Amino acid sequence: MKILKNILTAAAGIVLFTGCSDFLDSNPITTLVESNYYKTEKDAQTALIGCYDGLQGIWTGDDLPSLVAPMFMSDECFAGGGIGDGVGNSMLDEFDKDRSPADVNMYEAQWKSSYKALYRCNMLISKLDQVEWTSTDTRNQVEAEVRFIRAYIYFEMVKLWGNIPLVTAPLKPEEANIPQANPEDVYKVIENDLLFAADNAQLKGQQWTKEWAAVNDGHVTVYAAKSMLARVFLFYTGYYNKQTLPNGTTKAQVIAALTDVYNSGHGLVSEYKNLWPAACSVRDASATPIGLTTTYVGEGNKETVWAVKFNSSGSWGSNDGFSSMRLIGLRSGQVSTFGTTCYGDGSWGCCPVNPKYESGWKTEEPTDPRRTSSIMDCTAEGVKLTSSHDVREFTGFYPKKYICLGNGTQSIYASQGLDFQINQYTDFVVIRYADVLLMLSELTEDAKYMNEVRDRVDLPAIPYSVTALRAERKHELSFEGIRYWDLLRYDSSLDYAANAVTFSGTVTNGAGKTATKTIDGTKLKTCKGLSQIPNNQITLSNGVLKQNDGWK
Repeated sequence: MKILKNILTAAAGIVLFTGCSDFLDSNPITTLVESNYYKTEKDAQTALIGCYDGLQGIWTGDDLPSLVAPMFMSDECFAGGGIGDGVGNSMLDEFDKDRSPADVNMYEAQWKSSYKALYRCNMLISKLDQVEWTSTDTRNQVEAEVRFIRAYIYFEMVKLWGNIPLVTAPLKPEEANIPQANPEDVYKVIENDLLFAADNAQLKGQQWTKEWAAVNDGHVTVYAAKSMLARVFLFYTGYYNKQTLPNGTTKAQVIAALTDVYNSGHGLVSEYKNLWPAACSVRDASATPIGLTTTYVGEGNKETVWAVKFNSSGSWGSNDGFSSMRLIGLRSGQVSTFGTTCYGDGSWGCCPVNPKYESGWKTEEPTDPRRTSSIMDCTAEGVKLTSSHDVREFTGFYPKKYICLGNGTQSIYASQGLDFQINQYTDFVVIRYADVLLMLSELTEDAKYMNEVRDRVDLPAIPYSVTALRAERKHELSFEGIRYWDLLRYDSSLDYAANAVTFSGTVTNGAGKTATKTIDGTKLKTCKGLSQIPNNQITLSNGVLKQNDGWK
């Protein structure tokens, strides 16, 4: 089955059978309860789909996880949005609570949906022993997948907030109000979960093939777990200035794990731009409905080590689309004429690309074709703006990889009868094989793997250096939700990150109007790169939760 492409409705709530306090916000939504469930392998597989659905649900509201917020917190983008919108995103972009002091719950939806998803994972894990399994391997595979999901969610949370409640078992209401854990303890759980998944998930002892992906795309594999273990290792050891993960996983062990991925059957697709629909598509506005010429390589391709999957079947109140995408790109009413692009207007105008980032790329790697595959340039692509557009911090550039294709009359989504707000069907690729190669180069200090990435886009081989590796990650992985976390881990003093995000310059604030945009990187250091914990959650905890520095 292609999981998360056709989610079972019942599975969405199967493990939320008991109430919890608002603090962790887990409410009963089905009649399936502990006493009549978790008995057969089918029960466990259905509950596993519910865990994948819980993960998907973190992206299907107005949340900012894993893609949007890290883009504007890094040096890649500004917050943007409409000039009449609130400035909460700009507050996060500038690490300055005084920019919008009333916005004290920016991440509440993500906090709640993350704990809902964790509750599902913890419930399934707690019930594995009461299921009648046909084999130990099947049991271990289910456990591996759900533990990977739990590890991934916790990794996203601990990077964002640093100090979070650690819950590894279903809680009773009276147990729900627990203090924040030491981040090291959270990383111990992440490490153990990923090590288990690396030994027991799908494709254990097998290579990835397109035939496997045609049936199983979206499932966690041993190669996804080994790749995620490397990402966690690099962030933890860099940000916290450590030599190993807290339970002792070493660099040598991580290199061995990545070497397995290197030999897994995964590989680079031939054309970089073909990895994302908007990067390789051209629309024909004269066709009825609008035509689309595309060289998109499709989902489940050999470069996708693991992705969070979405579909276009959602409706208001039941959203299965990658809704965070609706924030990115050309705002409704902003466009008067398109060139040959596949875009449509309709997004919320967020994440205009920092002009310093765009111009710096031209200087750093002037012949790099990845720049035009990654950045939508309104001028170069013939996008004509209205004389009264209302976009804040507009720069003329937007991220192309996950840009909203829009809902206007000229858009592809409109021609397909879809609503861009709930039907964005592009998958969020969490780990690409190119990242595996770059992590291998970084850990081994061997330029071989980095130069495989460069060769794909016809760039010459170069010797290994820290500077070269960091530049390659910056260009290859731009606008994929990775850059900000790289900035934080490159230097535990956070001087590197602070210098990168610092900006002072002029931006367009609505048609014909300009404003000075300033980001003071020292404010990133004040908050240690961490984000605001939702104040409502602190209040509900009766002060058990404590706010992060810089956001009090």
